[in-house]
Amino acid sequence: MKLNKFTPEIDNLIREVYRTSTGNGEVKRLSERLNMPRWVIRRRAILLGVIEARIKEKPWSEQELHILEKNALYTPEIIQRKLKKAGFIRSIVAIQVKRTRMEYAKQQIKCSARAWAECFGVDVKVLTRWIDKGLLKAQRRGTKRTEAQGGDEWYIKPKDIRSFIIENIGIIDIRKVDKFWLVDILTNKGGYSVS
Repeated sequence: MKLNKFTPEIDNLIREVYRTSTGNGEVKRLSERLNMPRWVIRRRAILLGVIEARIKEKPWSEQELHILEKNALYTPEIIQRKLKKAGFIRSIVAIQVKRTRMEYAKQQIKCSARAWAECFGVDVKVLTRWIDKGLLKAQRRGTKRTEAQGGDEWYIKPKDIRSFIIENIGIIDIRKVDKFWLVDILTNKGGYSVS
């Protein structure tokens, strides 16, 4: 069968498959049945208006990357609003993908209250008490976690952890602290961003 020969019957089969597809290989089976590559069937489905073409997003500008880096600790929805305020439109998925590719997500996990609590050898509630008392500077991430889930997550910058250690060494149980982490955070040799 020639790739450019679509009959009304074939068009109806394509419409039906895309209309009722559950993602369990229906398009692949139609491709095999018609002896056509899947990309040809997909292109025809786009022309028939059954599915929308994916539009490749334009490259990220330096200004967008700066906004993303500065706000990487926040949820994609908040980052999207900050980008929009600066005049940029990006989808939630695009923000998630770019943040992950640029490894901001790893830094964000590394800077969570839970991760820092592990380094101190304490329960996360101890860290939260330090935050509540104003001893440790922290920011909320803007997540949609409910109180039953523990509420919005805390994000703590490495520089604030360093300041806390230096200013509050008396309340830290050094016996519980990961000594290698302590040296890394105080000397900035553990790959922690200074911002």
